[in-house]
Amino acid sequence: MKKLKVLVLFTILALLAISFKNFNLIEKKLYPYFVQQLVDIPKNEPNILRIVYTGVSTPLTPHIAQQSVVFDINDSIYVFDVGSRSVANFISQGTLDAANVKAVFITHTHSDHVGGLGELVLASWVRGRKNSLSVYGAGEELNNLVDGFNLAYQSDREHRVIHHGDGFLKSEFGLLVSKAFDVPEQEKVVFEDKNIKVSAFQVPHGPVKGAVGYRIVSGDRSVILSGDTALMEDYSFVNGVDVLIHEGIFTEESKKVSKASYALGNDRVGKVFEDIQDYHTNLFDTKNQPGLLSRLDSLDVGLLALIHIIPDKDNFIIKRALKKFKRLSPLKTVIVNDNMVMHLPLNSEKIIIR
Repeated sequence: MKKLKVLVLFTILALLAISFKNFNLIEKKLYPYFVQQLVDIPKNEPNILRIVYTGVSTPLTPHIAQQSVVFDINDSIYVFDVGSRSVANFISQGTLDAANVKAVFITHTHSDHVGGLGELVLASWVRGRKNSLSVYGAGEELNNLVDGFNLAYQSDREHRVIHHGDGFLKSEFGLLVSKAFDVPEQEKVVFEDKNIKVSAFQVPHGPVKGAVGYRIVSGDRSVILSGDTALMEDYSFVNGVDVLIHEGIFTEESKKVSKASYALGNDRVGKVFEDIQDYHTNLFDTKNQPGLLSRLDSLDVGLLALIHIIPDKDNFIIKRALKKFKRLSPLKTVIVNDNMVMHLPLNSEKIIIR
């Protein structure tokens, strides 16, 4: 609709300009309109916890942004993982002001969850963030990640400060600051401000060190983000949350992808799909392996949001499998897509998907 309006406006102004032989009219009218689309971010309603999925995928699906889930409430933004290409979605979807990013939370240091961290610190800095950007995560791996990105972007920061001036871009605001915490043996609070409280819990994603999930609480609303994890033995800790955001793999289909890859002579893809089966959550139960589906039976959760699907969720075979899962799931289930938005108004039980 917006593109159609621009086209109609352009046509009308072009006709007017031609009629009056004054092409300057086009510039005077269109430039402000075009610029407004870039800089005019609408105010969001207060006391609504918004979940914006700016990346939902894995390294195995290059046409979709890799995982990043953004929580936005009362002009404050909290980013959970920053996969490659997710920052482009963050900026282009038009309702998130990067200057309002307050903190970043990393579930683990795999590249598809951190690849966009440098782009996020740059985008939020240039757009007006007024402090260094705190990054939360577990273990020494988080310190290494932050130090590495700060070093990689050191020359970029210096060049931009010289070019624009320290009055416009404060050098220290372009830095990431590590807020590493010990890998929790039990769920523990790692962050709290006037808008949200964030707790971390350890998840099984070996051999990856420092893998955690997060519980996000805002007022009377709560969300759990699993991060990457193998199937957990006990899911009772998720009872009562509004939204459970959980990853998943179709193990049987992944085995077939691996076998087909070997048969086609692509041993590297075959090896990858063979290895990844043991540290992600099998969605369906099989003869030799329990799955997430059977764990859902006794859970009290408002909505299950499936993310980080393996293999490619847009493949027609996987689409059929996802439809079957949704049909069998005892919980209301959605498959999240890039730029999907969920609204959770405080003091309410509503979950509005847009």
